[in-house]
Amino acid sequence: MKQLDRVRLIRERAAYTQAGVKAGDTGIVMGENRCGYCLVYFDGEIVLRDGIYQTSEIDLAVREEDLALLEE
Repeated sequence: MKQLDRVRLIRERAAYTQAGVKAGDTGIVMGENRCGYCLVYFDGEIVLRDGIYQTSEIDLAVREEDLALLEE
């Protein structure tokens, strides 16, 4: 995987669940593979609260073997 690839999480792990990510969630790779892990920003929502835009994205180090590359 390389930076800016779109990916889908294909495996459940306790660490992912604790962070709020589950199998089927999609995101974008932000950085290169390090020691078998990629930093992934998982898609969230943009909401307006009290006049301020906020996002619910989750960034998480994920094992590359737990990701599937999405075709564009």
